[in-house]
Amino acid sequence: MAGLTAVCRRLLPTATRTARIGADLTAVVTGTPSAPLAALLDSVADRETSGTASVWRFSAGSVRRALDAGHSPDGLTADLAAVASGPLPQPLSYLIADTARGHGRVRIAPAACVIHGEEPALLTELAAHRKLGKLGLRQLAPTVLVSRSPIDATLAALRAEGYAPVAETADGTVRIEKTRPQRAAAVPTPRRSGTGADRRSAVRHAAKTPATVDPNALATRLLSAPPTTPEPDPFGSGVPFGTDTEEIVAGYAKRLSYTDIRQLAHAIDTGTAITVEYVATSGNRTVRTLSRLELDPPYLDAWCHLRNDERVFTLSRIHNVMPS
Repeated sequence: MAGLTAVCRRLLPTATRTARIGADLTAVVTGTPSAPLAALLDSVADRETSGTASVWRFSAGSVRRALDAGHSPDGLTADLAAVASGPLPQPLSYLIADTARGHGRVRIAPAACVIHGEEPALLTELAAHRKLGKLGLRQLAPTVLVSRSPIDATLAALRAEGYAPVAETADGTVRIEKTRPQRAAAVPTPRRSGTGADRRSAVRHAAKTPATVDPNALATRLLSAPPTTPEPDPFGSGVPFGTDTEEIVAGYAKRLSYTDIRQLAHAIDTGTAITVEYVATSGNRTVRTLSRLELDPPYLDAWCHLRNDERVFTLSRIHNVMPS
């Protein structure tokens, strides 16, 4: 066996352990490269030819690939210098340094949803909350958190701990949550019990119950009652309001003039469409035509013709009102 090994060594060429690295950003290996040398060059350069001589070419993309795989720029430089047959060319050193300078300047984090707000202290409190640890919260900025849990699970967990978050759509408006109407439990049927005398007594008691109120008579009484006068100027603006809706809108839509308040209140009361200038939480300013308005202070539920969907608008973010 020892003799066979010696013969094989004489017949087979010895693996090359060094490379000739040129200023043209190529590495040439004459003969068969050793496994460590081939692995190093394959990780940081692209192999162009193989055979009696193998050629690799360095590029920004190949160096970036090595950095993505976990190599450091100093480690790459040291490893290449160790296998180079001469000094490492300056163009290759510059290429590694320049590529490393831009590597990782932009980072991408996995997230199922994003939590943001205007109070850094509140976001820091959420990130440190022990009972919210199951959400996998991570603070990216003073006012931005990312959660590894889906948006519905994150909303439920925050609300369970006493917070009052709202969900947003992709364009930054508040998402409308559809709630199922709660039905009253069915009244159980009374059991037939008691003697015949008891049942006869119940019949006599039912006969004494007043008859059902006539709806026409009730409507006449309601229409004849004097109307309730809205409280004048509850917010101290010096302007008397004509309707309750005007009072409510004025209390929340602080950026609107009295004329705009009257137009918006009229649209809410009459169900007519109206056009508003709206500023989202992102600062994006849009002009939207709204219909099917429903007042839910401090919000306004409406059909948005710009998004062709139901949306919830914050009254304080409505800046101007125009007739549709």
